[in-house]
Amino acid sequence: MGNSFKLEFEDGTTETLMCEIAPPKDVVQFVAGTTDPVNTTGLKHQANKEYWEGVDNFWAGVKELKPQYLDLHIDDGYFSWSGDNSTEERTKGAQRLHDLLLRVYSNWKQKEVHFHLVGHSHGGNVINQFTNIIAESADFPEFWQIKSITYLSTPFFKEQHQLNHTKLHPDCKIINVHNDYDITQRIVADYTVKNLEYLIGDFIEFDRMKAAAEEVMAMDLVAVYKDAGFIVNNHTEGPAVWRATRDFLVQGEIIMDVIQKNLAFISTRAKVSVEKQEFLSIINDLHQLLIQRINVLTGNLTDRDGGYGWTELWEDVRIYDLMPLVNRILRMPTDESDSFLLSFLNNVFLEEENGLLDKIDDTSTSPKNQVNGAFTIEDFDITELDPYHSRGKKSDFEKFATGIEDVQKRADDNTLREILMRMISQFIDPEVLQGAIDKINTMEWIMVGDWDDQLKEARGNLERYHTLVSRYYANLVTEEDKNNEELEIKPGSIPYLAMVAHSLSHTQLWDSDKHNVKKALTDSFSSGENPGYQQ
Repeated sequence: MGNSFKLEFEDGTTETLMCEIAPPKDVVQFVAGTTDPVNTTGLKHQANKEYWEGVDNFWAGVKELKPQYLDLHIDDGYFSWSGDNSTEERTKGAQRLHDLLLRVYSNWKQKEVHFHLVGHSHGGNVINQFTNIIAESADFPEFWQIKSITYLSTPFFKEQHQLNHTKLHPDCKIINVHNDYDITQRIVADYTVKNLEYLIGDFIEFDRMKAAAEEVMAMDLVAVYKDAGFIVNNHTEGPAVWRATRDFLVQGEIIMDVIQKNLAFISTRAKVSVEKQEFLSIINDLHQLLIQRINVLTGNLTDRDGGYGWTELWEDVRIYDLMPLVNRILRMPTDESDSFLLSFLNNVFLEEENGLLDKIDDTSTSPKNQVNGAFTIEDFDITELDPYHSRGKKSDFEKFATGIEDVQKRADDNTLREILMRMISQFIDPEVLQGAIDKINTMEWIMVGDWDDQLKEARGNLERYHTLVSRYYANLVTEEDKNNEELEIKPGSIPYLAMVAHSLSHTQLWDSDKHNVKKALTDSFSSGENPGYQQ
């Protein structure tokens, strides 16, 4: 780039000098978020290469641009932060980014540098917080500016992590990529948490619990009991009934064991609420009782002293001890407001001193309010490119999503309980739950006295849960996908909507006529195209 300067001497003569002024350097910096909205993997400080890994993803696509420009530099995995969904961790991440850029590009402090920041999920909020840090930093070089920010599925807060315009270039471009099916951006990210590591930092054996729950649902105790009839044959029917019951309790013990291990953090706190104390006590009693009953049933699988019969089975199972514990957990006299389980979960999140929720801050899928008209926003809606869109479930999904969003706006004492119930309902098919109720109805023919009363109480609780599940179940997964065993995560399921749909924005560098994010980004580069580049 040539520029001329005219020098004027004391004798009145002049001389024109030509000099070359280097164009600004372009630096693309990636800031990871978390594909999993609550970081259940427990992974900390994932390197960018790991987070953005893949053949055709956004990071790989941008890397291919490097030789096409004269002075383009692209982060090669230096930066990382915890990825946790907390205000404190995002702020720490922003400070780490500030410190890293000063170290990595220390030789360029007197040069003009244009930064192009790309953030996925809460990585975008780390970037926003970074703009606040550099606005106040005496160390941030005078000639460094942000020339573009690319937000990939970033949830934009109303209060936290606002965009500071001070160090943004006058021609800074804001690029926003979002997906309507992304419930992390639309719903989950509203809830900023604290103390999360106490809950999920050591989260273990979830797959073991899931497998046990699937085993329980596949079992048909009623059929085994019906085959035995009113009189249980000591030699064949008795051992079969005992074995089926033992196997059922074994799976229940696995579920209790995993729950107890993952809730152990509660009892380590200095202060434990009444609700949490009661829940932990029930889980512990239930777990210990299951272990005892499994041992008894195992010992009586053959040649049981006193023979086999229904009265003997209930004595070995001690259902009169077991059912009251189950009913305490299932207790729901009317609806969400008095559900014991939902009230416990509500307390886990909202307890004043030890709750997991630090802040509830309504999020948006657009940075419009943060930009406030000062810069150009290029918006890319990739909803129709989500594979789930082909399932024809958009209206069902929107009914589900807007239902939760409306509850959030209501913001009363029952809000979180209802949101939890709406979410939980997507994991439970109303027909399956009705089947469990029908099984209880069938079992009543062999129950008398207090045992029968306990079953009636369980049935009543399950029926009230069934009413809520039927109301909130959105049928988001197609029958074809439900039956497709090759699909580990079913399109339309909560894990899909929270993680897969949330990740779609960075799975590739969008480069099409309708969604040309690549062009939007490269149009903001300042160093100029490389005339010698050959594709």
